[in-house]
Amino acid sequence: MTVESRRRKFYACYPNPRFPAISITGESCALSCKHCNHHYLHSMIPCPFPDLLFKTCVKLEKNGARGVLLSGGYNSEGYVPFEPFLDEIGKIKRETGLFISAHTGLVPDRLAKDLGRAGVDQADFDLIGEDDTIRSVLGLDRRVEDFEKAMNALDNALSHVAPHVCIGLHGGELMGEQRAIEMAAKIDPSVLVLLVMIPTKGTAFEEVSSPPLERVEEVLKLARQTLPETEIALGCMRPRSGRGELELAALRVGVSRIELPAQATIKAAEKMGLQVQKLDACCSVPPDAVEGFIGSAG
Repeated sequence: MTVESRRRKFYACYPNPRFPAISITGESCALSCKHCNHHYLHSMIPCPFPDLLFKTCVKLEKNGARGVLLSGGYNSEGYVPFEPFLDEIGKIKRETGLFISAHTGLVPDRLAKDLGRAGVDQADFDLIGEDDTIRSVLGLDRRVEDFEKAMNALDNALSHVAPHVCIGLHGGELMGEQRAIEMAAKIDPSVLVLLVMIPTKGTAFEEVSSPPLERVEEVLKLARQTLPETEIALGCMRPRSGRGELELAALRVGVSRIELPAQATIKAAEKMGLQVQKLDACCSVPPDAVEGFIGSAG
């Protein structure tokens, strides 16, 4: 499929129930990031033991799942500790037809290679472009260069890496988004996922405001200009207040995937002449895999 033909498509993405998220650490995380503080682990299927992960994935496939997102809490080094699960991940790939995405964090080179050998299809990689954000929001004594190194290691080891950039991660302020997008462009990803920081109950950012729409739109435009051949997705983390305006702005600048879009957004895409398709998967799946996740557009 050519870039131009892809741009005439719009994917409305619905991960559940055919692309569920699994936490290999349950609700445990060594960090207390100001935007999350373990909150997003609560909605994932807990699989803190390797044999449970395998049994769960087999059951999910029997119940109609086509893929899974393997995630979890970070360890003190800033990555999801997949090491004890590598054999079971390989077994899942051999004995099921599931597409496996792994939300990795700052994996060391050796683990990136091991994930590739285990058969992980794609890494979803949170990319941060500001040192102060890494220290003050994640609480990690790491630098932007460490994120770029980990992303490159994954890019060398796996077929696909989908960088994720959270707009306004620095307490609602824009800091480092441009640098993160420019770093993402260096690996020429097939999909770039953009998120928007939201105030989340039980976190240090509970009372912080999301960045204003006009600033978010600036970043969306920047991403489209910087990666003209990459599919850009608007991910699930984004404000629900004013969602219609945000999603329409995303459509206008050429975002071709939105996770859980409003019905008004789907109608707007159709009026723009886009071919709307339902994608029963995370918005980050690579273009060469989408055919396996196409559902009805109703």
